[in-house]
Amino acid sequence: MPKGLKILGFSFQDPTLTHFGGLVLVQRFCQKLGLRRQLQRCVKMPHRRDDFQAADLLLALLYVQIAGLRRVSKTQILQYNGVFLSLLGLDRFPDPTSLRRLLHRLPPAAIRQLVRMHDRLRRRLFGMRAPRTTLIFDLDSVVLTVYGQQQGARIGYNPKKKGRRSYHPLLCFESHGHEFWHGSFRPGNAAAKTGAVHFLERCLAKAPSTVARSRIRVRADSGFFAGKVLGRLENKGCGYVVVAQQYGTIRRHALAARYQTLRHGWAAAEFSYQAHGWSQARRFVVIRRPLPQDPEEAAQLKLFRDRRYAYEVLVTNLKLSPWRVWRAYAPRATVEKTIRELLYDLPLSQIPTSRWLANVAYFHLMMLAYNLVHWFKRVCLPSDYANATVETVRRDFLAVPGRLTHPGGRHVLQLPSGYPLKTEFLGAVKKLERLVVPKT
Repeated sequence: MPKGLKILGFSFQDPTLTHFGGLVLVQRFCQKLGLRRQLQRCVKMPHRRDDFQAADLLLALLYVQIAGLRRVSKTQILQYNGVFLSLLGLDRFPDPTSLRRLLHRLPPAAIRQLVRMHDRLRRRLFGMRAPRTTLIFDLDSVVLTVYGQQQGARIGYNPKKKGRRSYHPLLCFESHGHEFWHGSFRPGNAAAKTGAVHFLERCLAKAPSTVARSRIRVRADSGFFAGKVLGRLENKGCGYVVVAQQYGTIRRHALAARYQTLRHGWAAAEFSYQAHGWSQARRFVVIRRPLPQDPEEAAQLKLFRDRRYAYEVLVTNLKLSPWRVWRAYAPRATVEKTIRELLYDLPLSQIPTSRWLANVAYFHLMMLAYNLVHWFKRVCLPSDYANATVETVRRDFLAVPGRLTHPGGRHVLQLPSGYPLKTEFLGAVKKLERLVVPKT
């Protein structure tokens, strides 16, 4: 085996190195969107003498989240990252105290302005690659356990950390584009259906006028099983498939239904039922499947069971056969993957401050960071990356070692000679050069 180096010197003088050479792609994408200018123009902050403008700090927080630094306290690594500072146009990177101070200073009006700016960006990018005439909204909630004395954290439903305080945000994603649509940051003692009607109104209000309400479908778990929620969707003319709560009467109807045999021991049925407090009966669909032979696998099914079968009950207003209703609902499982992506690839589970409004602001900044990565991959990367996670995009394109050089008076970012995605990287650069983002 060849011997390694025996004599090795060390130098700490090169300011042009970076861990994130590929982040230049996201930076150019944000330039095409005019993101800094929009942050400066749309998010109004109280005037204060500071070394950094508020727009620069907001943009820095977005890049930090995209780069995968899960805690604000870990941003010191970027203070000696020369290329990263050049991308931002800063002489030095703001320290964690400056970033937290910004979050603390954001008033409710500025947070609402940030959300409206995000909505305008989504409208500009909606259907850029392929015009869409339908929308599928996947609704869910997530429990964020906290370990300090954060404002607004309450003891509520927390299946993994029972008895611990938490937050319980509501989330809506659009299935076709895998993009965040709307979110509500809530205390931990809020039930899933608390505020669900208003939440739905906000989701529908953001739908483009080119999409008819009859072309919008909503998929949700049992947390949204409520007569007011279903009634509002019916009044709006939207289709829906919602998992039914496992009430005793619904179980009895499901067990007594007449089933049509499908393949592999599966069967489907339907029945009509008017729950207590409902103004009318609604259609229920039941899918019955054999229990897996593995007891652990059977225990993981979130369905009610008898000795031989597991049952999934859905309430719907779609005029499809029971099996097709279930097939229409089944892809909603991808929302669980999306939430895991937010928890582990982005810092959804990391609550940065003890103040309620600061944590709300950080939540909405993170959802904007999530969408920026997904818009970037949809517009600039090969179709193979259409369903790629944030971590995959980060690993393949953003976290690439680089060095900024200046041969002949022009800036050149040097990347590793053996980089396997050189063609795809340069293809993204060309797409960015030609990119024209529609104006609202």
